Amino acid sequence: MRVPGLRRILSAIGLLLMLPLAAAAAEGPWAGAWTTSWRDDGDQLTLEQQGERVTGSYPLYGGRIEAVAEGRTLRGTWTEGTQRGQFIFVMDRDGNSFSGRYDEGEWWTGARHDGSPMTTGLNLTTPRDAFRQFIVSGNLARGGRPDAWALNIMALDFSTDGQSLARPDHLRLAQELYALADLTTFRISTIPRETDANEVTITLAQSGSEAVLPLTLTRGADQLWRIRMPTAEARAAARHQLLAQLGGRLPAADAFRQMRNPRDTMRSFLEGMADWDGTGQALALSTLDLSAIPEVLRDGQGRLIAHFLRRALHQIGLVGLQSIPNDGTDRSPYVHFSHPAGRIVIAPLGPEADAPWRFTTQTIREAAQVFAAVEGLPPPIAAPPGLIPDSPYFRVRDWVKRQAPGLLNRLGHTEYWQILAGLLVLSGAALIGTIGARLARRGMDALVGGAESGASFTWALGIVIGLSLAGAFPGMIGMPEEVRRFSLPFFGICLTVAVCVVLWRILGVAGIILARISTRSATAADDILFTLMLATARLGVVTMSFLSLAHFLSLPTGGILAGLGIGGLAFAFASRETLSNVFGAGILVTDRPFQRGDWIASGEIEGAVEHVGIRSTRVRTAQDSVMVIPNGKLSDSTINNLGSRRLRLLKTTLPVTAGASPEALEGFTQALRQRIAEDGAFVAERTDIGLSGITEAGIGVDVITYMKVSTTAAERAVRHAFLLDAVHLAGACGLTLGSGMLPPGTVPPMG
Repeated sequence: MRVPGLRRILSAIGLLLMLPLAAAAAEGPWAGAWTTSWRDDGDQLTLEQQGERVTGSYPLYGGRIEAVAEGRTLRGTWTEGTQRGQFIFVMDRDGNSFSGRYDEGEWWTGARHDGSPMTTGLNLTTPRDAFRQFIVSGNLARGGRPDAWALNIMALDFSTDGQSLARPDHLRLAQELYALADLTTFRISTIPRETDANEVTITLAQSGSEAVLPLTLTRGADQLWRIRMPTAEARAAARHQLLAQLGGRLPAADAFRQMRNPRDTMRSFLEGMADWDGTGQALALSTLDLSAIPEVLRDGQGRLIAHFLRRALHQIGLVGLQSIPNDGTDRSPYVHFSHPAGRIVIAPLGPEADAPWRFTTQTIREAAQVFAAVEGLPPPIAAPPGLIPDSPYFRVRDWVKRQAPGLLNRLGHTEYWQILAGLLVLSGAALIGTIGARLARRGMDALVGGAESGASFTWALGIVIGLSLAGAFPGMIGMPEEVRRFSLPFFGICLTVAVCVVLWRILGVAGIILARISTRSATAADDILFTLMLATARLGVVTMSFLSLAHFLSLPTGGILAGLGIGGLAFAFASRETLSNVFGAGILVTDRPFQRGDWIASGEIEGAVEHVGIRSTRVRTAQDSVMVIPNGKLSDSTINNLGSRRLRLLKTTLPVTAGASPEALEGFTQALRQRIAEDGAFVAERTDIGLSGITEAGIGVDVITYMKVSTTAAERAVRHAFLLDAVHLAGACGLTLGSGMLPPGTVPPMG
């Protein structure tokens, strides 16, 4: 009974999940709004797809298309009035853009658009409405919505130049007139709303000069108002006046990015926010004076403030960027909005004539309060051009607003829901950090053979895990700068100290493991290199910790590094001997003149190497004492590494003091050669035995040979056995070795 019910439930869930896919399949991949471009122009293309058939229109040119879709390829015809042609589009793999050609190879490309309405409240009912539509649609078109030129053209009366003009000519004239109007500054409120006359003449003035642009608005037979297109002579005269201040030519398309006046700064901010997920973020943030925010907070808080400011500007509304002054010679701050909760002000950064304009530090500080004050306003008649980017913080806040609006009340600068979310994040991070730290501690203790890591390591690792997880949430919670100014340095210092403790312990564990490797493989992986590596790593941890502390305390790391450079010179001079020893350790590691366990001789020093540290090397002598030699001195001296010998030299003189005769001496030397040849510990082919001289003390027999042994103990044993046999061989030959020894067969005296 339960299984069929479960199957029905699963089937229903699967059907619900497939409904969006089915709807998307019904619409087809080409359906939607596309922002398209072709040589020197572009338009908004709206497509509808039913099966393989695709139809659409682009209003700016009054065009329409009919096509057939074949997967990612769309082939069809375009029509503009009496003109007609062929085209082909190929959709990219991401489904959000296409590339194509029309007619004789001209390119036509597009990118998917969200299809949101360009603006609200635009109409031609009054002179003010007509002028508003002309300006707002022109700003939209310049900001990336070329289809808005259709609305712009609708607000113009072209009867001056004749009704026979083609659509492209209308577009050219509309863009030309908009460019002239963009050089002026005006308030939309100065244009009449109601009038009984059929014509209204307005004069748009340029800031900082006496140049003007006269325009006439007329009421048509349809009772709608439009701007009469000035004659070519009137446009030329106005252009000459308006461009005189600019050296006779229009500003470059990207000149506004230099932010030489309040209008350029506002435009840079709006266009940067519209392309927030692309390259626009840097442009938008560059319009904000974040100098009053601690450096460690500027990145995150700057992004949050930009979102607050953009949404506040949208709620306030803006009827044309041209209402904002574009005269940079007047250095008075521009007040865009004022409220008891705060103001939005754009001002130059300094008194210099070329100082850029920015949103002031006061605006940055009060942006959240201004947004809260205007959040409840109804939608404006005209909003600033450009899209408002998505933000995780505002998604969460909007959800809270729908579910529990009471949590939007404030305690100081912080909303209730932010406090609750912060406590929840910290609690969850602490729990996960504690569990993770205990598991990691057990694994590390097992790795080093059960050595306890200690409670400090567990606490530190828990803090690292917890704060690392919690660090992903402040941007989503949107904690105000007044709180993060203190919380971030505090938690940052805690994290830095905890990371330092954890890394120090990890390096200790690494030292134990490397010591084991070094013990098992003394010839290939001795602890000289390991010791230096660990010491360097510890020094890096300490340096990183200081730089991290400086970062969280907003101290300029450049100044700290420069100070370390100057102080480092003085420190190096004062501790040159110590540094010499450190560099000496590096030389010993690089050149590797010996390994741990080697027997070395250097000047008065002779013994076995026990340990090489950063400052000194320990050598155990034959007397079982330990000598500590500074690495600087050792690296500068001549080192005789006896432990790296492939063969050990046996060189001795056997003094024959009695019984010597030519025959006996020859027999003795032959016997010694035979003894060495029969012993595999010697190199017979490198053996030299012969008489070395005759003196009053006796006749010397030199023995020079090499032993194939690798340790001192083996060398001593082989030498001992050989000398014993030499004594026996001498006795057998009737010879006496050594001064004062009794001749063979002599009985020592009694008593």
